[in-house]
Amino acid sequence: ETDEGEKKTIVEAIYEPPQEPDPDAAEGFEQLEDPLEGKVEEIAKLLGLQKVGWVFGGGAKDADRDKDCVMTSAEIIMAAELQLEAAGGVEETPFVTVKVAQGDEGVSVEAFQVSQQCMAMVAEEALEIGTDPSSCKINDTFTAIQEGKESKTVDNNFFLTVVPIVQHTSETFVAQFPRMNRDLDDRTPSKDELKRQLSKSGSAGWSFIDLLSDFNLLIYLSQFLDINADYPKICQSVVDRDVPLEEGYKIIIASIAGLDGAY
Repeated sequence: ETDEGEKKTIVEAIYEPPQEPDPDAAEGFEQLEDPLEGKVEEIAKLLGLQKVGWVFGGGAKDADRDKDCVMTSAEIIMAAELQLEAAGGVEETPFVTVKVAQGDEGVSVEAFQVSQQCMAMVAEEALEIGTDPSSCKINDTFTAIQEGKESKTVDNNFFLTVVPIVQHTSETFVAQFPRMNRDLDDRTPSKDELKRQLSKSGSAGWSFIDLLSDFNLLIYLSQFLDINADYPKICQSVVDRDVPLEEGYKIIIASIAGLDGAY
């Protein structure tokens, strides 16, 4: 919350859990078991970060949906479930849903929240995925009243609130290291990529800790360092630049990256 009382959700880093396309799934994808989930959550906690949203991409199914259907019923219900988890119930939360889609005029990025009424209905399992993706089906054990009449469906847009997106440049984190779980990308997390990034230290105004302050790099590095013993000190130096990174950690991390000489 700002000094003026305005509430903002500030995104400092993005992590992509393992997933694969699934045309048979209502959401269009399947999220896979993530062996790094515990480490990701602990690193985020040590950096003073919390989950503030999720991002999904509009794929082939987007082309088939009605242009007025901003989010499908499956996406609405998933957004409500994630808001409920973030809020610990039907409460106000900064958690947002971001939709990235390819359109006629290029890539569009939109942010939304579902209403607390939607959260409550999902918590009570009153909303279901029906045959029409542009509306949520009402469970037979519940009754929805719209304009004074009983209705078996609710238009998805009724639950949505648009969240304005403002450009933000982090003063703490960089995002140069390859993203985790993108096996088809030209660049994937590796020691060579670690070396490529950290070797910039001392040039173009970059310091070692500047380049280390990359969420995906820190996740990759966790396979070589101990989360409990090493990361509290490393993360403290990332978030508070008045706390210098211990020289021993510089040597260890540079050695992992295969760096020689000054850094």
